[in-house]
Amino acid sequence: MIATCPATKQQFTVTESDMEFLKKVSPVINGTQYLIDPPKLAPEARMQRRLSFRNQQTLYKRTCDLTGAPIISIYAPDSDQKVFSQDAWWEGDWDPLATGRDYDFTRTFFDQFKDLMRATPHMGMLCSNIENSDFTNQNYNSRDCYLSSSVRDCEGALYCQFGNKLTDCTDNSYIFLSTLLYQCTDCYDSYHCVESTNCVNCNDCYFCYDCIGCKNCIGCTGLRNQEFCIENKVVGKEAFEKHLATLKLESYAGLQAANKQYAAFIASQPHRAAWLVNCEASTGNNLKNCQNARNCFDCQDVQDMRDSAWIYSSKDIEDCYGIGIGEINYDCLGVDESQRVAFSFGTSMSSDCYYTDLCFYCHDCFGCVSLKNKKHCILNKEYTQQEYEELLPKVIDHMKSTGEWGEFFSPNVSAFAYNESMASQDFPLSREEALARGYRWKDDIDQPLAEKTIDAARLPDSIRDIPDDILNWGLLCIETGRAYKLTKKELDFYRTQGLPVPRIHPQVRMEQRMQRRDPQKLWNRPCARCNTAIDSSIDPARPEPVYCEECYRIAIA
Repeated sequence: MIATCPATKQQFTVTESDMEFLKKVSPVINGTQYLIDPPKLAPEARMQRRLSFRNQQTLYKRTCDLTGAPIISIYAPDSDQKVFSQDAWWEGDWDPLATGRDYDFTRTFFDQFKDLMRATPHMGMLCSNIENSDFTNQNYNSRDCYLSSSVRDCEGALYCQFGNKLTDCTDNSYIFLSTLLYQCTDCYDSYHCVESTNCVNCNDCYFCYDCIGCKNCIGCTGLRNQEFCIENKVVGKEAFEKHLATLKLESYAGLQAANKQYAAFIASQPHRAAWLVNCEASTGNNLKNCQNARNCFDCQDVQDMRDSAWIYSSKDIEDCYGIGIGEINYDCLGVDESQRVAFSFGTSMSSDCYYTDLCFYCHDCFGCVSLKNKKHCILNKEYTQQEYEELLPKVIDHMKSTGEWGEFFSPNVSAFAYNESMASQDFPLSREEALARGYRWKDDIDQPLAEKTIDAARLPDSIRDIPDDILNWGLLCIETGRAYKLTKKELDFYRTQGLPVPRIHPQVRMEQRMQRRDPQKLWNRPCARCNTAIDSSIDPARPEPVYCEECYRIAIA
């Protein structure tokens, strides 16, 4: 079936296998199956809508609505969402069923759910077993981290997103098992690398792309087990060290000039169409050990999946983001260890749940928020199994009449403004564009940081000339004017690594890193060497010559 997306005006296909999957995930109530309608939006538009419900990195100081204690939260102080500290949410004296209500057939389901969601407490942050890492979110088993999110088992991860087992790393995304990395993306098992991408088991590499097992390289691409190279030429130890000194990477001007120089060289060299390792019948990028994963990104150990990203150890997944150990999940966001869950976000260790938010250890729940160990609930009101099975078909029929059945929540249900959410990172929009598409926008996203500020452009060029007093000042981003501060641990990192103080706000630095990374989208284009049609994660408008996997191996040999 071919449909036209009302948001993008582009045509997309709903295949027979998609329809079979919808049958598999559709609820069965008292022996009758209630089929989920096929999606109305194209895959990209569906992903954008989901991600508008995920604030991963924008943090605020506010108070807990239960205890009045100060907390760090992904919800702004002026948000209409009720927010508890994590401890108060799990252990406080409150009952989520207290906000339960009867279903109102004179109102849309989404409006009723939004009211319930705002009235029912949410956790300010999602963290577990962390130490000295208050300003982090979705952080687990870590210490001494700052403004990092979706990280696990880290120590000293500053301004990092999507990482595991990091030590003293600053300003990185999608890096794993690494130490002393700066401004890197998609790197593994590496040590002391700067401004590098898709590198594995590399040491002391600068401005490199797709290097494996390399040491002491500058501006190199496609190298394997090489040392002391500059722009893919072996120069030897003495020449390498002399050249590295001339770059003056301790100065902001020097780092920017070197980055620009080597980015131009790398852009002229062969690039892989996509990064697939041990995959079968799969398309997408950054996939490992995947089988039948179509149009998927940043996934590992998955099977039978489509139009999804950031998934691991799961099977039978479609239209999802951030799933771990899941099965038969559809159009979900941040759902772990769950089965037969659809149109939900933040729901984990649950089954047979639809249109739920932040529910744990639940089953057979519909339109519920912040429940723990519950069953047979609708809009946070508990029913007997018989009552639940009598009411739910009527709710679904009502949703069909309003066009809501089979669709993820509308953007206005989200507790976050568009520019607070991950949608703004992967699908950038201006304020005007976001508002025109039904999203909200927050103009005062930054909170006061310091009594005195200085334009970052006025800072001394070299890290050697930066005084300790900089920790008492707010810095104004040279691109946006947004204020940010340095922490002592961050300043120590720049000094020990011989790197300049950044002149750009951390959020902008992250956005620029993500723009440098291949987008979560595929284009059909010819291989630059053999002209065979290939699926590429690199936009045809970009200058890099893109090769199929076989031609790329030949090119870098």
